[in-house]
Amino acid sequence: MKSLASENLKNKGWHIFENVVDDKLITQISDDLEESYTIRRAIQEKNGVADDMAGNSHHLLADGKSFFEYISRLYIDAEIKEYFGGNYILNTFGGNLNLRTQVTYASRVHRDVRTYTSDIRLLLNILIVLDDFTLDNGATYLLSGSHLKIDKPTDEFFYSNADRAVAKRGDIIMWDANLWHAAGSNNTEGRRRGLSLIYSKPFMKQQFDYCKNIGYDKVVAMPENLQQVLGYKSRTPETLEQWYQKPANRFYRPDQE
Repeated sequence: MKSLASENLKNKGWHIFENVVDDKLITQISDDLEESYTIRRAIQEKNGVADDMAGNSHHLLADGKSFFEYISRLYIDAEIKEYFGGNYILNTFGGNLNLRTQVTYASRVHRDVRTYTSDIRLLLNILIVLDDFTLDNGATYLLSGSHLKIDKPTDEFFYSNADRAVAKRGDIIMWDANLWHAAGSNNTEGRRRGLSLIYSKPFMKQQFDYCKNIGYDKVVAMPENLQQVLGYKSRTPETLEQWYQKPANRFYRPDQE
């Protein structure tokens, strides 16, 4: 029997898991996100990409801290496996502050898979709510059912018909990557922070080499299921020595469909 999350993802294209992440970890993540954004903002400005990146922090897992604690707990792992029908890996791990009147690429109507894949599930969006998402502070727009259609809706149709992901601190919002969505506008004085993760089928290229960044010696000592999610079992060999290995030692394991 399929779960409620599975049914919602099939029909609406999205689902909210309520009260998943404990408050202590949410506080740690929120504090670490502020510090990590300061580091990334300096790089964005130095490299001339600041205008479209305000409030956005990419590849937070590279910083370790509470971000690694989050990924190591493997929240809603069973539901993610159900979505993909098997193993999956982390594609990217970012965060957003959603500052007052902030307008960036995330504010535009978009979907996170560049080619419409219909019922072939390649990517899955995960949004961890760090501050309550409200209509005033920019709760995400999600156009229910749009994951079933190839064409992009007009902005007028989208904003007239989209639902808002109103959610509480500690909730997790999940949606099919084919779903058209957009960040809402924050009209308050506070932040509307969230972690934004994308998971994928194992054969897809990760946006960042998390295993190399963490260190292969550290990854191999982690639990098997965490190695899987970090992408340790679906790497690209660099030498013939790495290529010619028994299945259990291969960089790309046999069960990474």
